[in-house]
Amino acid sequence: MSMISVASMNSISAARAGDPSAKSVALFCCVGLVVSLCLIASGIDLGAGWV
Repeated sequence: MSMISVASMNSISAARAGDPSAKSVALFCCVGLVVSLCLIASGIDLGAGWV
């Protein structure tokens, strides 16, 4: 029974150590927001008709 708990603790710590997805998503969103605000400030229309 203790072997199951040891194996599960190792897999959980390995998954947390190699999972930078939350930081990557936050960084991507922040960069997109800054770029959008810069484009809007410079007068570029980002509406649906622009695409």
